[in-house]
Amino acid sequence: MLSNIVSYLIQPHKFINIRSYLPNSIPVEYVRIKYLYCGICGGDYSRYLGYRTEYPISLGHEFVAQILDYNGLQSTDFKKGDYVVSDFNYRCNNCSYCQKGKTHLCMQNNMELFTNRAFSLYADVHYSYLTKIDLNFKQIYRATTIEPLSCILHALDNYDLSKVKRILVYGVGNIGMLCAFYLHNCCGKDVYIYDTFEKKCILVAQTLGCNMADLHNTYDLIIEATNNTNGLLTCIMDSEYNQSICSFSHLYGQNTDTIYTALVKKESNIYFPLRNGSKTNLSRAAQIIKTKWTTREDRLIKIYETDDLCLAFEAKKNCIQPKQVIKFKVVQENE
Repeated sequence: MLSNIVSYLIQPHKFINIRSYLPNSIPVEYVRIKYLYCGICGGDYSRYLGYRTEYPISLGHEFVAQILDYNGLQSTDFKKGDYVVSDFNYRCNNCSYCQKGKTHLCMQNNMELFTNRAFSLYADVHYSYLTKIDLNFKQIYRATTIEPLSCILHALDNYDLSKVKRILVYGVGNIGMLCAFYLHNCCGKDVYIYDTFEKKCILVAQTLGCNMADLHNTYDLIIEATNNTNGLLTCIMDSEYNQSICSFSHLYGQNTDTIYTALVKKESNIYFPLRNGSKTNLSRAAQIIKTKWTTREDRLIKIYETDDLCLAFEAKKNCIQPKQVIKFKVVQENE
């Protein structure tokens, strides 16, 4: 039996570490992985704050892991030592949505063919979730940007970027920063950024070479990534009539009564993308990070080496780096 430690969120603002055991025999078509790093996503944080209240829950999907072993797979699929990422979205490939090519909306999306998520030491995961990547081990923490970037690729596939010149990124947390990185540094777009946390905004602007935004200017597209009701509402009210807005804010559990009225009054053209579309977007994102992300962009990542997730999650609000990453190092579990 392999001794495992999983950090469970049991109520708002409280994680506990629980010991569990993985069997000596790995289930057929499963892969045993060792988690190396995992980013804190907006969904994780909203649960931590108590907006989403499914407790207890194992969290973490912006991970990079290494394969320890597997069972019932062709050796050409995966090898021991390979690095992998995932979105933890199951795709049955048979339902009406999968048949339409919208596998991220699979009717069995929440099947959960894995023992636990990534704020932990190990897991047994069905092979279908995993995407192999090729990155230098010394820079492997960068792979925690792959899953959120794949969501951005899916969202921006909704637009003809050849017709989009000036872009405002409204909110430069994890998603907003990666939007600015992709659009400015990879696509060569004229990107302006805004965030109420001015020091974070300055750091992102200086690192990526983007402009600080003037909210009174005109933009072809606004990327809204505040992940809170007040942020989305202010973005809508500050924008022009019939403004094109791509919003990454998933406001589960928050009071959104004012949002609908604001959208109607401004006749906003808004799109709420969900997840990351095709699984191939993970491979697309991995290639972008491998070729475009440099030591300069590493300044935007804060790594916490800790067994106490509460410390990292509490620090998130005032963290100047837009992306926070956990290197899970458990020394003891809570009884």
